[in-house]
Amino acid sequence: MDQTLDEVNKHCGEHVQAYASCVDSHGETWKTDCLGLRKALTECSDKNVTLMKMVRLSCQPVIDRYQECLGKNSQTPHVCIDALRDLYECTESVGQMMDKMNSLQRKHGELAPGKVGNKEV
Repeated sequence: MDQTLDEVNKHCGEHVQAYASCVDSHGETWKTDCLGLRKALTECSDKNVTLMKMVRLSCQPVIDRYQECLGKNSQTPHVCIDALRDLYECTESVGQMMDKMNSLQRKHGELAPGKVGNKEV
């Protein structure tokens, strides 16, 4: 997952910085005040980082459950540990699937879907 975060920072670093700065400076209102920046970061990562798009497609119900839990338990986020664990397991399984697909494609002389060299197609 570290590699994925590196890719997000590489392609969407300005969005990451802007969103983080907004969250830091808006205290309890960050969820509404920074919504546009969050959407921009999501769009950038979906467009530029294949694994992020695959995680979002595969794990959206798990993501939604975790976000719902955090929303209901903002003062006690530790109660969401099971939902976080489920999210981690889902993202790891998608990452492993992508690794296997990429390995098979390299073995057969093909590249990952949506990629030609380092460029998105």
